[in-house]
Amino acid sequence: MNARETPRRRPLLRGLFNRLFGDREAAWLLPLVTPYRWPLAALFALSMVTAAAALVPPYLTKLVIDQGLMAGDRQALVVFSAALFGIGLAALALGALNSLLHLKFSARLLADLRRAAVARILQQSPRWQARQKTGELMSRLDGDAGEVQQFTFAVLVSGAGSVLRLAGGLVMLFVLAPKLALLALALAPLELLFFARARPVTHQKAKEVRRARGQLASGLAETITGLGALRALNAAEAAADRIETRQTTLVDALMKAQMWSEVTRAVPMVLTATLRGAVFLVGGLAVIDGTMPLGSLIAFIAYLGFLIGPMQSLISLWHGQARMKAALDRLDQVMSAVPDVCDPVAPVPLGVGPGDLVLNHVAYTPTDGPPLFQNLSLCVPAGSTLRLAGPSGSGKSSLLSLLQRHADPVAGTVFLSGIDLRQLALKDLRGAVALVPQKGHVFSGTLADNLRLGCPTATDQDMLKVLQLVELEERFVIEGLATALGEGGLELSGGEHQRLCLARALLQPFSVLVLDESLSEVDGVRVARIMSAIDRCYKGCSRIVVTHGEPARYGTFDLELDLKDYATGGGGTP
Repeated sequence: MNARETPRRRPLLRGLFNRLFGDREAAWLLPLVTPYRWPLAALFALSMVTAAAALVPPYLTKLVIDQGLMAGDRQALVVFSAALFGIGLAALALGALNSLLHLKFSARLLADLRRAAVARILQQSPRWQARQKTGELMSRLDGDAGEVQQFTFAVLVSGAGSVLRLAGGLVMLFVLAPKLALLALALAPLELLFFARARPVTHQKAKEVRRARGQLASGLAETITGLGALRALNAAEAAADRIETRQTTLVDALMKAQMWSEVTRAVPMVLTATLRGAVFLVGGLAVIDGTMPLGSLIAFIAYLGFLIGPMQSLISLWHGQARMKAALDRLDQVMSAVPDVCDPVAPVPLGVGPGDLVLNHVAYTPTDGPPLFQNLSLCVPAGSTLRLAGPSGSGKSSLLSLLQRHADPVAGTVFLSGIDLRQLALKDLRGAVALVPQKGHVFSGTLADNLRLGCPTATDQDMLKVLQLVELEERFVIEGLATALGEGGLELSGGEHQRLCLARALLQPFSVLVLDESLSEVDGVRVARIMSAIDRCYKGCSRIVVTHGEPARYGTFDLELDLKDYATGGGGTP
């Protein structure tokens, strides 16, 4: 806690967030907003000054009319007109400054919110990722996060100014014409009653729009990433029809939401017009009778706007909370997702250099299936090679996920260099155990950008060395490390794609290299040369290879493990 922050302030702010956003949502949202408490305080103060300054012009207008024009006092006319002009300029400058600061800090909060959501996604296991839809996640990171950010700043900053303008306008109404002020107050309970009844409908309409937008985004993402399969199946028309159906669903949801929005906008406008008409009628008669100055009526009408506008703004915020909650509920599904594994509280440092990999009576059962393997004990000494075999579904990928701690065994322990993997920081572990999947991903950017993903400090010489090792240096001879790669590496052949992903892994400071069918699309002669070069250049580092056919092309193996032998808990040490 900040030394200047009293113990009462944080519970007060936490209570406000719990009420506005919900207890669970406030638990992750409040820490993101807290670093902006001083900018928010400055914006709050600026908003209050702006609102106070806006209360002055209507009264100055009254003085211009009553004490200048109607009284025939030229000096008063000049003085009050000049003051009105000066206050107007000041209000304009304050409003512009408020808008710029609001944009600056709200944009930063949005960036922090998205960064936190992406970080939470990156903590999840591959199994969690398999249950998600890319388009849905993108919709939550984009639209839903933006909706939450906009409401957060609006309620903390704009709401305060609206309250001040509402209170100030109400006071001035009673100062100018108490009886007319009572007439104006009759509007408030009618609007509150209407919006209280309308709010649940707004929340439901917003949920339907968010759901339809997420489904469309998911369909678009799947179509783009699956273009090759769609072409091969001659299914372009079917894919287009599916997108059209989701687009139609979204348009229908948007139309229904917009129609409801027009209703919620029309009702207060009708009430406001009725009130203004009544004020003009009653006030105009008072002016004709000489019981109310013309300037006072004009000022009253202006202050009536301060009563109606801020009231509608606050009610709109209250109504907007319903739309925000629809977005927040979707974003919370990401932010409240519990990772399968977490960093230890006090991680043990991993020593430099190769080390033995030991599995001691390890068993693994997925959350949604039967046990895959049990009582698996294995020692892979530093510098040795292991072939991992087994039929499809025997647990090879699950075993590899244990080595990088995307999951933990239900029984037994995995050790690296004599340290339980659960005691290691995930960053250290995943750097030491380099995993190259069969279908690695190539990101848009340069060749150097892709190679440096796992090792940001890699030099040009380091990168050229691994490209030469995987026999890719001639492929990029024209532009070299500056070669632009498209999203997904679509311009690369399957074998080039795999070799690039292998080169990227070789830049990591690994002690165990895991190849999960990583060179399945590379010809056998080239694979043999590459594996021989790895053995030569990375002596002392262990190598685990998953392969179904032609294991000889990966070189000789010191150990072989077939997981089918451990499906029922039997087996022994290979």
